[in-house]
Amino acid sequence: MSRIVMPETPFTELAFELRVYAQREVSTNLDVEVFLSSLPAGLTTSHRRLVADLRASAALIGEASMLLSLLAPHEAAVRALVTAHADQPGEADACLPGT
Repeated sequence: MSRIVMPETPFTELAFELRVYAQREVSTNLDVEVFLSSLPAGLTTSHRRLVADLRASAALIGEASMLLSLLAPHEAAVRALVTAHADQPGEADACLPGT
């Protein structure tokens, strides 16, 4: 039986850490793009796909940070809802992928 586990770290702290991580991702992605552009062959189709995937990943991290920032003022209510849902027999497993 799987169990929903809420992180103990406050949402505001998680949001901040994700925002910092997203900024690092963007910076690293820019470095990768500059490096790939400097190659004699230039940007190939696979390089463009890689850069697009890296940008999408950084954007997703940024969106997760924004979501946690928006949920932070309601953290107690979110935690209570998750705990109440997890306490119901069989309900916690129903919302987990692959179960």
